[in-house]
Amino acid sequence: MPTSIIERYKRILGGDQKRFSPYEFENIQFRKKKIQLVLRYAIETVKQWTPEQAREQLSMKDVKELKLHLVSEFIEPPIEAKADDVYYLVEYAYPYLPRPTEAQKVLWVYQEVLAGKRKHFPLHYFQSVKGEERAKICFEHMWKELLQVKDYKDLPRLFYKTEDAYSILRKFKLKILVDSLYFSPFDLVTEMYPELADPLLWEEETVKEILLQKK
Repeated sequence: MPTSIIERYKRILGGDQKRFSPYEFENIQFRKKKIQLVLRYAIETVKQWTPEQAREQLSMKDVKELKLHLVSEFIEPPIEAKADDVYYLVEYAYPYLPRPTEAQKVLWVYQEVLAGKRKHFPLHYFQSVKGEERAKICFEHMWKELLQVKDYKDLPRLFYKTEDAYSILRKFKLKILVDSLYFSPFDLVTEMYPELADPLLWEEETVKEILLQKK
């Protein structure tokens, strides 16, 4: 029965047993339930935390001390998780906990990249349809919040010169979008905003005229 795993986990914590049997989690039907029982016992009984406290306070040090690495290997980390992140173990144990939206997760990753807390975005982060959605969230954050551009229709005046476009993307850590997803800055902008694909909007004279109108 899944509940008997707690007795085995207690023996591991007490030093009477080194690890779980290689066959402990072989049965897929009970695997998730067993892992959740171990995680919840560690959080609620050993640490005496609420689920909310655990999500805020659980650290890699705690995971090692509580021998939770013996079950965490069966949990696939979310793509956003860094090597030392363990918050998702708590979310696995308590699926009912409120979760951040996809946009919130993307902006969390992007802000950590901007701040230097991450050297780069997660591997394959901008691949597939979901990757394109992440790319647009990051790009919109860049021009709306970081560049303070009021209207997406003003993007051609910033990106019509290729060297300027690359300079902006490098500065705000988004050159990877062109490197991995789009053919050029022009392609990036017009794929995200098809209504800007009119070549006239990207001609130098048109851009200059728009700038004069805004003065």
